[in-house]
Amino acid sequence: MTEHIAILVEHDGKKIKPATWELFAFTEHLAKLHPAAIHFIMIGEATRNLAQQLSTQTQCQVIAADIKGADTYHGQIYTDAFTRLLSRYPATYIVASHSTSGMDMIPALSIALNGTCITGVENTDKEDQTLYFTRAVSGGKILARLCAPLASASAPLCLTLSPGAFKPIAPDKNAAPDIIHTAVECRQTAMIYKERLASPSLGSNLTKAEVIVSGGRGIQEEENYALIEALADLFPRSAAGASRPICDYGWAEYSQQVGATGTIVSPKLYIACGISGATQHLEGIRDARFIVAINTDSNAPIMQIADVCIVEDLTEFIPLFMETFQKRKRPAD
Repeated sequence: MTEHIAILVEHDGKKIKPATWELFAFTEHLAKLHPAAIHFIMIGEATRNLAQQLSTQTQCQVIAADIKGADTYHGQIYTDAFTRLLSRYPATYIVASHSTSGMDMIPALSIALNGTCITGVENTDKEDQTLYFTRAVSGGKILARLCAPLASASAPLCLTLSPGAFKPIAPDKNAAPDIIHTAVECRQTAMIYKERLASPSLGSNLTKAEVIVSGGRGIQEEENYALIEALADLFPRSAAGASRPICDYGWAEYSQQVGATGTIVSPKLYIACGISGATQHLEGIRDARFIVAINTDSNAPIMQIADVCIVEDLTEFIPLFMETFQKRKRPAD
């Protein structure tokens, strides 16, 4: 019997989300290590057009079901629907994005299918016929290499893929579609979807800024965030950002949060001040063209990706840098 890798499709009812193409790249890599056929599983209010597009472009089978209200994520409905579909069309590996919905659904799905779960996967490799999956732990300071359990269709391994871990594939094939369109009867649920509220980061200056200066726990005190803002003010078309803890402390607005759970940014210059570099933060700055890190810890994860590393106390370095900058900017007497 052919083994399968199932990709749980993310879409908004009109188009496939980029995360699905990252999942496709990851599963093609996984299929080389553990030979298996890839198929997509999707639910939505009207899936036929998207299913045809997906199958035509990828040459993979698509299993789709139309469910009222499924264009918007609903934890109970999605878990129930995917459990029923995967019971009919079993897979050895079940892969979803490490998004808000993926993180919510995959653990519950693994329990329902008598499987196991690894979240936030960044890579996979094979050694002595054993698969290993790499993920960040301890706020991104350590990379753990986890030995995968012996997965099977009756005990699948459910995974979430960390955003940006694999470059998305943009398939452009023109194959005959292979689609199974089926019906799913979901059980009644007490959870009611009411509305979607826009993230406070949407429309913030972070998405438009060419230079972003962000502060993390290393700023030590709320008053020191003023140093971050002052440093940002030195540059035109700039913005001040922050890591998640700083926003949680109330030292900066959530609209200023940089990271996978805040705003994903792509400035020409990103200056990280006192930020160790948790996985979620690093995911949010992957597209920055040039990164400068100011940190007292030379072994901090962000120092591994920064173009320039400055091992200094930011409360001493930033004022000195600003003073030197202003002197050089001031015309000679």
